[in-house]
Amino acid sequence: MGREEKRKQERKRKENKSKIKNLEKELAEEDNDMKRLIKIFIGVIACLAVFYLIFAFFHGELFKKSEKEKETIQNVEIMAGNLLNRDESEYYVLLYKFDGDNEKLCSGIYNVYTSKESTTKMYKVNLSSGLNKDYMTDKEAEINTSSIEGLKVIDATLLKVKDGKVVETISGRDKLVAYEDTLLK
Repeated sequence: MGREEKRKQERKRKENKSKIKNLEKELAEEDNDMKRLIKIFIGVIACLAVFYLIFAFFHGELFKKSEKEKETIQNVEIMAGNLLNRDESEYYVLLYKFDGDNEKLCSGIYNVYTSKESTTKMYKVNLSSGLNKDYMTDKEAEINTSSIEGLKVIDATLLKVKDGKVVETISGRDKLVAYEDTLLK
């Protein structure tokens, strides 16, 4: 019986060694699989980053202007409700429908006026905009010189504002054309 037992023990040891080797192989394979997954993940992230940089370069997003610069550029178009509370003490406000009959005349006046060196700033208001439609009328213009309350203008109106009050009003295409020479001097 001594030999039989030794043989059995020897067989069990060999079986245990082979099981341990198999377990070590499986663990090594799992470890290699995890390393492969991590490498694939890093590769995908790197490819996405390269594609983003290429896309951003060709679409100019890498050299975008700051939000403050964008606000400064867009600062010329204002809402009608804010036309009396600008920072400047004196300025013009040109109110017209950006998609209306007077669009060419008014945008032309605006472009020529802003291209010349003028100390008086000019803003524009889109009367086609939903928020500005309440300030438009087809009848005669109603201008309260010191308050925005009750303001009603017709298409193609130029207001001169000084110290938060309307000091001059030019309403209508014909009057605006007649005033154009005075404005553009």
